[in-house]
Amino acid sequence: MKAYLVDILDSHIAFNALSSIGVSDTGKIIMGDKLKYIIIKLKNINSTALNILKQEALSIGAELANHRDVITGKIQVSDSILFGTPVQLRIIIKKIKSQQFGLTELSAELENILSECDKAFKKNNPAKIKTKKNDITFNGKTYIMGILNVTPDSFSDGGKYLDYSSAVKRGAEIEKEGADIIDIGGESTRPSSLEVDTQTEIDRVCPVIEKLSKITNIPISVDTRKPAVAKEALNSGASIINDVSGLSFDTEGMTEVLKESKAPYIMMHSREKSPENMQNGLEPYDDIFHEILSYFKTKAGYLEAKGYDTRNIIIDPGFGFAKSMEDNYDLLAGITSFKSLGMPILAGVSRKSFIRYVTGDSKSAILSGNLALASYLKFKGVDILRVHDVKQTSSALSLLERVTA
Repeated sequence: MKAYLVDILDSHIAFNALSSIGVSDTGKIIMGDKLKYIIIKLKNINSTALNILKQEALSIGAELANHRDVITGKIQVSDSILFGTPVQLRIIIKKIKSQQFGLTELSAELENILSECDKAFKKNNPAKIKTKKNDITFNGKTYIMGILNVTPDSFSDGGKYLDYSSAVKRGAEIEKEGADIIDIGGESTRPSSLEVDTQTEIDRVCPVIEKLSKITNIPISVDTRKPAVAKEALNSGASIINDVSGLSFDTEGMTEVLKESKAPYIMMHSREKSPENMQNGLEPYDDIFHEILSYFKTKAGYLEAKGYDTRNIIIDPGFGFAKSMEDNYDLLAGITSFKSLGMPILAGVSRKSFIRYVTGDSKSAILSGNLALASYLKFKGVDILRVHDVKQTSSALSLLERVTA
């Protein structure tokens, strides 16, 4: 991977203003692209290529920010930042397609990124996943995934819904409060939590899934890293597999389940660590976005080679999993980068410790922090929010829908 998206700057208000003064639909398409600005990071690019790219960018009013020694020839490769409007970037791509020094290959990556940006802007041909209840279409709506932990030791609500009847009651409430998906887990993944044996996990989640699948009208996902649990949960009525290990706990086993079931798959990044040790000996990331994007690309490529339809993959950067506090805030600031792969994005920040570090530990303060980040993540185009406070989050997002309509 030689390039990834950093951010998309888009003036929704300015675009609406074009309609208010009577601009034609064609005019809005032409001028609308000039109201957008795209920032892309380039990784480990040959210095000669960067000098060529710099001249091409400047010639049309775009820009490429290089290391100061790229022009002197003192360094052979460097990272860079390319930025401009979609129109400008398309011109650059056209100009470098036949160039040497790796620019032909880079042009293909840049073209893919622009294609994904177009989808984000225009919502054309949106991604769609099929579930046992209904299709989920990723066309700009931010979906709410309500958390239901059937565990004795989850960090926020452990033990609260361990009882079958309490869990079923809460699942029904989650739907009424405005959730689009119910996520049911039977193994705590908080830092330092211990692994639960497969049968215990099945016994916790499958009866609840079976009952809720009959009395609710929204899809159910199973939060598990174990193939056997995933398989039994799908048989009990779940539609989606939410794997916090990101295909690293049992790669072959989970791949077989995915191939057989064709179920949508939420792939989370956790640096291939387990909850038992995920916060131990954390080494700093050199480039957290490049590392996580490369991870997803490699894992998706593996699944594709095994025959799984990667259009069913949803990616989750894994807030709080093998991440320092600073890492989590970096991920929040640059969440748009994950649009580079063209896969729907899920974010799970609800009640995480890095929120409490800023807000304090009171219930109302944590809720305020949760809603602030949920609103921010919707604004940044995240497709699914995994939350505990479904009712409050639903109200906040409904308000934002009115503002951005």
